[in-house]
Amino acid sequence: MSLCFLSLETGKVFNELILKELEKVGFLDLSSSLILIFPYIKEYENISISNLAKKLGYSRQAMHKNLKKLEELGYLTFVQQVNKKEKSILLTDKSEVLIEKADRFIEETQKNLSKLIGKEDLEKYIEVQSKIFDFLNEKNKA
Repeated sequence: MSLCFLSLETGKVFNELILKELEKVGFLDLSSSLILIFPYIKEYENISISNLAKKLGYSRQAMHKNLKKLEELGYLTFVQQVNKKEKSILLTDKSEVLIEKADRFIEETQKNLSKLIGKEDLEKYIEVQSKIFDFLNEKNKA
């Protein structure tokens, strides 16, 4: 299995596990593509819709559709930016709880992986993945 395919499949399976866990605790009507949006909004506070679309590789239309659904479900709101052309995306209390639940599941998964492969190997894996990401990100910018 190639590095690229393995990374894609690992991310996909991890997101599906997070989604199942969120469904267990009452967060329904979400999809794997919708839960991908939350970490970006959390990381890049007051991010605009167009910048979020770029970060995720979505078209503006697809991003608007996804964000509209999340707004209807009560996960986010929009605030007009100073330039009046763009709106910032803000997380609601409901989405903050969702992120907290997802973070707990991720932490628990990391603990289980640490038991499975050993703490040092897991830390090394994270370090190597970070180096691969940085390398590929730099190549992408060039």
